[in-house]
Amino acid sequence: MYIDNDEQHRFQTSSFSASTPSRKLYKSIVNTTAKKGYRSDLRAEAVARASMVRQSQRQKKERKTSKPRGASARKAAKAVAENS
Repeated sequence: MYIDNDEQHRFQTSSFSASTPSRKLYKSIVNTTAKKGYRSDLRAEAVARASMVRQSQRQKKERKTSKPRGASARKAAKAVAENS
């Protein structure tokens, strides 16, 4: 029996565009791993890895600064009123 240890045959790679929906991406990964004889107990880990890669490539949104509320809001309003 011949076992191919060649680097390119050991790893399964897939490329998807940024606009591909997540569910379609995960389903594709599950289907291709099932067809290529991938260990069934590692499918969840493969999907989790793809999820983390996708999350790392997402652009971060800028967070708005929160408005002061409660006592700090009253304090800020009082400071503005004293300065004007």
